[in-house]
Amino acid sequence: MSLVLPIGIAAAVVVAAIIAAKANQVRNRDLHVKAKPPYLASIEKTQVPNPPNIIVYLCDDLGYADVGCFGSTTIKTPNIDMLATRGCKFTSFYASNPICSPSRAGLLTGRYGQRAHVPFVFIPSSSPLTPFASLLYYSRGMKGLSTDEITIPDVLQRAGYATGMVGKWHLGDRWPHLPNDFGFDFFYGAHFSNDMKPYNIFRNREVEIKAPADQDHLIQHLTENALEFIENNKERPFFLYYAQPFPHNPLHASEAFRGGSNAGLYGDAVQEIDWSVGKLVDALEKHGLSDNTIIIFTSDNGPWHEGNPGYQRGRKCQSFEGGYRVPAIVSWPSRILLGTTCAEPVSNIDLFPTFLSILGITPPWDRIIDGKDISGLFADPSGPGPHDALFYFVAKRIEAIRKGKWKYHANHGSDNAAYWTLRPGAFLFDLETDPNESYNQAMNFPEVAEELAGELASMKASVKKNLRGWSKAQDRH
Repeated sequence: MSLVLPIGIAAAVVVAAIIAAKANQVRNRDLHVKAKPPYLASIEKTQVPNPPNIIVYLCDDLGYADVGCFGSTTIKTPNIDMLATRGCKFTSFYASNPICSPSRAGLLTGRYGQRAHVPFVFIPSSSPLTPFASLLYYSRGMKGLSTDEITIPDVLQRAGYATGMVGKWHLGDRWPHLPNDFGFDFFYGAHFSNDMKPYNIFRNREVEIKAPADQDHLIQHLTENALEFIENNKERPFFLYYAQPFPHNPLHASEAFRGGSNAGLYGDAVQEIDWSVGKLVDALEKHGLSDNTIIIFTSDNGPWHEGNPGYQRGRKCQSFEGGYRVPAIVSWPSRILLGTTCAEPVSNIDLFPTFLSILGITPPWDRIIDGKDISGLFADPSGPGPHDALFYFVAKRIEAIRKGKWKYHANHGSDNAAYWTLRPGAFLFDLETDPNESYNQAMNFPEVAEELAGELASMKASVKKNLRGWSKAQDRH
């Protein structure tokens, strides 16, 4: 009995400390909720003549060289390759993060995921690990995309677009962090990974027990819903975000595609993705919409256990090129020269400001938009890129910077398994002559290394001081 009281006191102290830490996290979220409604209210139906439809087809963990037009010889992707002949292939296109949730946040908001309180992947709210993740792992305890973030569908919905999403959301599984809370009229998919069993397939906010228990036909079902959305909205401008959950593990493919590639089940899934892209293109052509539809095909980050990162160093979760540089094709036959290639460094954070620019919409005035308008590269793929520098985030760290042909890592976790605890550096790589990041040039070009180290340090200090990237110091709640 003598131990009961001290143990009870210790437990009470621990609980009090946890509660205090949680309260402190909430106080420091630095939300800016007052600016979003008036900004969206200021957007009127776009006056741009014949506004284009927009489809963003985002794969999950697809490697740079997992499609034919980016170098694959083992996986056949004729429909994706055809898309490249009808548009521009971007050979230095970057995800905004090498892991899922922050990359998706970056794509939808035009801001690095950390600004949206999304530095890591989210886990289901029902998981017993959620309280620990909320306290130790998430940014300020946020369990989804910050509610004051403004997304592509938020803006396009106000501009008169039908907005739909199919596939993997992975930016929160509870109100107010759901797709319908961020501008989507229609949603069919799952809030997390591709483990889409009937209990976690959602159509808008209502659970529908209509999806197959096995995932072999998942691409088929998602594509059917995407085609339904196009059919229902063919008479008005629409934005479709097809967040394909493959080729992320666990891998699946339907009977028609299983065993059809020379790259195992991974290749089979990619070839079924190619079929899916073809079905969307066919639907656009059927309705006479293909010439005035922007199709963006890309991936959320580099490959995980399988897949080809384009013979670049690194994979998913790393700031080496293999984790960040992804295949990207932009097709818009009425506006983009067919079969062109752009080598300028651009990122998925550029889509938000680019779409707004095309539609003549003023970007949000109260926050830093990290992305840049790349519509000029659509007209002239050989023109100058818009970025002075791109930054490589991993978790809550900013690990590297690319400026022109140079890439600088302050340090990097060793990719040699025998020395996994080491973080060697600094590294300076010339990506034009050494795209594999094999040879450190910091000793040969110390002035370049010093310049980039300074810019990296400046970005770190800026994010530390103003994590959310607010441009004004007012209306924060």
